[in-house]
Amino acid sequence: MQSGVPPVKQERTGWRDLELSRRHRRWGWDLPAVDLDFLFLEYDRGKAVAIVEYKHEHAAPQNATHPTYQAMIDLGTRAGIPVFACRYKSDFTCWNIVPLNNEAKQWMPDGRIHMTERQWVTFLYKIRGYDLPQGIFSYENLVL
Repeated sequence: MQSGVPPVKQERTGWRDLELSRRHRRWGWDLPAVDLDFLFLEYDRGKAVAIVEYKHEHAAPQNATHPTYQAMIDLGTRAGIPVFACRYKSDFTCWNIVPLNNEAKQWMPDGRIHMTERQWVTFLYKIRGYDLPQGIFSYENLVL
């Protein structure tokens, strides 16, 4: 443990079952599903607090009117949690956040917000009801 920050579990497998995604597509047009690329369920103490669809700055644009996004927004709205689209730069210096449902717009009433990494992480703690712990942005904690 560095700087009083507990370690985070690493990715266990490093792969996804792409064959299932391909197979599902063969089942027909009227059975839509999506292999979500980088959907995060933000949670605290076993309770969902937000859904975030992360995209790298060079990824295809996010389209909130697409049925995939509409389903994700519907899921969050039914759960009563905010849904955000988030694009981030390769060096993590800029995070562009778009609130996608009414719950998210309560947190970001002005719409699209540009944040630094520290601001975004502070926000993720805030939606859980916590303050940003000291040491999260220490040099030792950010160097892999």
